[in-house]
Amino acid sequence: MSDDSNVNQVKAFVNPKSGSIRITGTVDFVDPDGNITSTVENPKFCGCGLSKEKPFCDGSHKEKSQSPIFEM
Repeated sequence: MSDDSNVNQVKAFVNPKSGSIRITGTVDFVDPDGNITSTVENPKFCGCGLSKEKPFCDGSHKEKSQSPIFEM
């Protein structure tokens, strides 16, 4: 039996207005072979399509009124 007390619990939150997705916790980005290419704390992903920092949110949705491209 494994000890899960040291495992970070990662949660995802979707902003219903902008469609942005905020992850709380540490996220490893991996390549197709499963190798970790970078690790990010609490990333926020673009959901409106306007960010110049895709896939990350840069707040561009705040300047324009646009429906999110991602909806749940």
